[in-house]
Amino acid sequence: MASRKFILSTLFIFLNTTFPNYAQLFFSPGYVVLTNGDTLRGELKEQGNKSIFFRKNTNSAPQPYDPTQISSYYSDNTNHVAVTITESQQETIYFMREVIKGYVSLYRLLYPEGRLTHTIRLSNGSFIPLRGTIALLMLTNNLTECRNSEFTRLLNPQLFYNSEIQLKRIVNAYNQCVQPNKVVIQPPLKKRFSYEAGLFLSGLQNNWLYGRADKPNTVYYDPYGLFSPLYTGTLGAMFTIFPRKRLSGSIEFITSYYKGNRNVPITDPLDPSNPNYRLYSFEEHYVCLPISARYVFIDQHIRWYAKAGLMPSLTTSVEGNYFDSGQQQTSPITILNKKNIGIGYLVGVGTDIPIKEQHVYVEFRMAPHFVLDGVTRTAISRSYQFIVYVPLIKHW
Repeated sequence: MASRKFILSTLFIFLNTTFPNYAQLFFSPGYVVLTNGDTLRGELKEQGNKSIFFRKNTNSAPQPYDPTQISSYYSDNTNHVAVTITESQQETIYFMREVIKGYVSLYRLLYPEGRLTHTIRLSNGSFIPLRGTIALLMLTNNLTECRNSEFTRLLNPQLFYNSEIQLKRIVNAYNQCVQPNKVVIQPPLKKRFSYEAGLFLSGLQNNWLYGRADKPNTVYYDPYGLFSPLYTGTLGAMFTIFPRKRLSGSIEFITSYYKGNRNVPITDPLDPSNPNYRLYSFEEHYVCLPISARYVFIDQHIRWYAKAGLMPSLTTSVEGNYFDSGQQQTSPITILNKKNIGIGYLVGVGTDIPIKEQHVYVEFRMAPHFVLDGVTRTAISRSYQFIVYVPLIKHW
């Protein structure tokens, strides 16, 4: 228990000392174009859809800029434009990444705003938001200069799927139809390492499936089986690479424990009416480092994914004993290696819920691991988990 508190305390100290200085991290070379036409060259860091930090060099203090001050900025081989969207007679200005530049241009928000992810700019300079289920209607009502059958087929409601891949196909096909001789500029694919890191809260149901490989005596009593569940909670950390792709990978850090018992009747062949029993109890503290892959099988406004991987574990302490009702005494259970490395697996499903500029992940999963005494299996420690994960550092 002391080691678990030490690990969590160390994690909190690290976060408290790191995040106040986070604004100084992860700057990229680039430039900004002010609304008056001036260009400033230096380093930039994105701060959501409506703000960036800019500094001339590493010795300069970062200055915040919003879309009312900047017409565009360039970083990570990508142009970003200040886009004004008018909905219900209300104007909102965002920074958006330029996906296609042509007769009709396509832009994408850094982080989804509700169901708004993309917008197109028409030849007259107006921006049309592509929001959720009405994206197809907006495309159909505004891309009216092309009647080519290959293009109109892309707007078939039965074939349309609101994703960036589909939107790029539609815009490219439209530009090629309306202006076949004009080259459409598509920014190069960003080749930067994307990741996110954060903390999660977890509600756990832990239990033990006790079952040694060598069962010395199960004729008169059998302690091997499922022990009582323990309900608890814990705090963990997660680091994910390529989080916005369909296939991503993550590594986690989580600590927990199990404490439970099992009441075992004793069969006395000389006196079957003797109601003796043994109360077996175990307590285990452990650290797990799940390494898993995540695959998004529903990639829409709310993403759904499956998750699976291996889970190395470290049992930091394990104790066991039993109370014999006949002898009225407690005896220890021999465990030679109270600290040991084990292995397990993690499998589950989850959902990625966008909330304004933040993302919240909710997962349901199972994470069992072997409890070993040297190389001998003592038990399977099983954990059913409900977690809520919030990324605190994002570099997409």
